Amino acid sequence: MNQIKVRKAQVKPLIKKTFPEYKGRTFKAEFTSKVTFYDTNWGGGTRNQYKAVRMGDGAVSALPVRSPWNNPVEGATIQLEPGIVIVKHTIFCGHDLGLTFYAHPSMSRLLEA
Repeated sequence: MNQIKVRKAQVKPLIKKTFPEYKGRTFKAEFTSKVTFYDTNWGGGTRNQYKAVRMGDGAVSALPVRSPWNNPVEGATIQLEPGIVIVKHTIFCGHDLGLTFYAHPSMSRLLEA
């Protein structure tokens, strides 16, 4: 796991596309080849929301909101391809923990200071 803190200026276009309502100041980037989706439903004040951005054309997609007993996404692991960024917004026990940007390791230079 190669996780780093990033500045808002480095990820501002991704924020505008995925979570434009987010006003916080916590941003992390993780460069990995796999992403596992977890806590996709509210439970004990905790939830993760995931959205994907295709960097080539800026297309955005979100995981569907499903009932907890019929949620095929929970616990699923995907292979992360170059050119795709997954953005996760985390609420943990009622506290906003910010946005995490998952990108393939080959894309790490996009976020260099």
